[in-house]
Amino acid sequence: MQKYTTKEWFYKLINLLNMLNIEQHRQILFQMLKDIFSSPLWKSLAFKWWTACYFFHKLERFSTDLDFDIIDNSQDINEKLISIIKKYGKIKIWKKLVLSFGEGLVNIKIDLSRKLWKHNQYEYLDFYGTTIRVQNKATIFANKLVALTERNTNRDIFDVYFFFQKLFPINEELILERTGKNTKQLYEIILRKLEKLPQNYKVLDGLWEVITEKQKFFVKNKLISELKGILKMKIDF
Repeated sequence: MQKYTTKEWFYKLINLLNMLNIEQHRQILFQMLKDIFSSPLWKSLAFKWWTACYFFHKLERFSTDLDFDIIDNSQDINEKLISIIKKYGKIKIWKKLVLSFGEGLVNIKIDLSRKLWKHNQYEYLDFYGTTIRVQNKATIFANKLVALTERNTNRDIFDVYFFFQKLFPINEELILERTGKNTKQLYEIILRKLEKLPQNYKVLDGLWEVITEKQKFFVKNKLISELKGILKMKIDF
């Protein structure tokens, strides 16, 4: 029988209480994206990052928020966005737009980025009948590698491993633009960071509620060692 720590049991209890109702959350994300890119905002926004990977590239964990690059700032984007999404719940405005759609349920954060990197690349993809402009795979992977050097989240570790496994290309010019380093140097930084993690590091923190029970054994026991092996091979060759 698998043993869980106190924190792991806490996250298990959260799931049982449906504080993250994945089916409902996914449906609202889906409908909001359809509404946004069926409106005049399609000219101004590009969908990006981890929820984009979940919907378009089958990222093997759930992602709860919506992130966009602002491509064209000529519209009153915040006002138009609020008018579209307010029918799904209550809007809170802090540093990001936050949609609350049920008491005790995980909110949806909506981030609008006005910082555009010169080497960002986008493509147009079909989203169940609606065309959406999305950061391409190489750009998403490059951004995720940079993110893993700048912050400490287990979701970044999981995603980088997933992207390597799925043979995502890497936008190396974007890495150089963002960090001043080449891709090999970035791998070395990430590897050193992973090697400094303590032996009892809680890699399931932040992942517990967004992956399946079947995935949890691999993540807890093998994820970090497997990713370190991939990075060592990439550095060597």
